[in-house]
Amino acid sequence: MLISKVAKKFDLSVDTIRYYEKAGLIDPVAKDASGNKDYQEKELRRINFIKCMKAAGLSIENIRNYVDLFHEGLETIPRRKEILENQLVELVAKKKELDETIAYLRQKIENYEQTLIKREIENYHPDEEEV
Repeated sequence: MLISKVAKKFDLSVDTIRYYEKAGLIDPVAKDASGNKDYQEKELRRINFIKCMKAAGLSIENIRNYVDLFHEGLETIPRRKEILENQLVELVAKKKELDETIAYLRQKIENYEQTLIKREIENYHPDEEEV
């Protein structure tokens, strides 16, 4: 798959994908007969992983560390799992904070709605209404 299609598939820029390659997050991509990089399923899975980890809050440096561990082999599985578990703990804490913030905002909005309804009722005078 050409880089332009990969970029579209993952809603990333071509420059971002090239950056991931230069940063060592994606292994070198083989070229097709025309000399264009031809992204295969392996690279697509890696790009999906990177995008997910970035969304989860991992820095490029932490993702690179994870990828380096991956390249070191099976003996690094416990460490890779630990990285993911630590990030999950962080995400759960952030989600809790976001949920609390959302609940607070909903309460504030509801208070404003109740205030507006109260004012409408107080200012309603049916005898002044035009037909």
